Amino acid sequence: MRVFVTGGTGLIGSAIVENLIHHQHDVFALARSRASHEMLVRLGATPIRGDITNPIAWVNGLPDVDAVIHTACDFSDQMPRIDANLLDHLIPALHRMPGQIRFLYTGGVWSYPQTKPGQVGDETMPFSSLPEFDWMIAGLNRILGDEKLHGIIIHPGCVYATGRNGHTGLFERAITSAQSSKMITIVGGDHVDQPMVHADDLADLYYRALTNAKPGSSYIGVAINGVSNAAVAKLIARHFAIENCQFETISTQTAMARYGDWADGLGYHQHLSSAKAMRELGWDPKHLDIEQDIKACATAMMPTS
Repeated sequence: MRVFVTGGTGLIGSAIVENLIHHQHDVFALARSRASHEMLVRLGATPIRGDITNPIAWVNGLPDVDAVIHTACDFSDQMPRIDANLLDHLIPALHRMPGQIRFLYTGGVWSYPQTKPGQVGDETMPFSSLPEFDWMIAGLNRILGDEKLHGIIIHPGCVYATGRNGHTGLFERAITSAQSSKMITIVGGDHVDQPMVHADDLADLYYRALTNAKPGSSYIGVAINGVSNAAVAKLIARHFAIENCQFETISTQTAMARYGDWADGLGYHQHLSSAKAMRELGWDPKHLDIEQDIKACATAMMPTS
């Protein structure tokens, strides 16, 4: 299969690119810099020079593909306009290609409401998106509503990685703060649990959805529930050997003032089930021990002598 990936050097996209190439697919991915180009070549993909902010510059030169996996995203307040403009140009280009294109669009668990104590949510819950992520709902509805595309939606949990290709994802802010100032900020208090997933397990979910999901399907991608923000912070301090590390607990309002409105999600308490993906696609995540993964991350990032 010939697959075009946006965000192919990012946290999620790079893991997907590696997974697809491992399964002998031909991968094309956007490269907005020389470093991105070199990374994609190293991974085995074919780089396409350009980025999602200016699709008109590259979209008409896109080679014919069988599928698109859209993972490119940032947390800027321009993302609603950027994503809508990308789809404005990309979708017509896909319509001109032979055959019906499978389009995997990335949503997110912050499109769903917080869960109550004892509640486990799934794909049947109505959306109740954080305002900063309403654009995802608009985008996924656009993909699912296009009769010329085979739309499939993946809603990742909070994604982390263990250092490969320089990615740590969910851990990055805490690791950087701990190493630079011996301080880790915990958003929302000890009671906040965020559903998590390792990028490699998530990449496997995308691969399974690409090859087996029915058009119109949506899947939550979560492997770990019930681990609090505070527990993650303490594990990072321990395994990165940060002596006398301090822990600062702040409200979501303070987090939003510091990092942007998107940070409201850092205090979002959710327990979510991926039973649908396991049942329909045979998804079987391997990374289920967050402490072992944080330990592995620390080992991977340890300076070499």
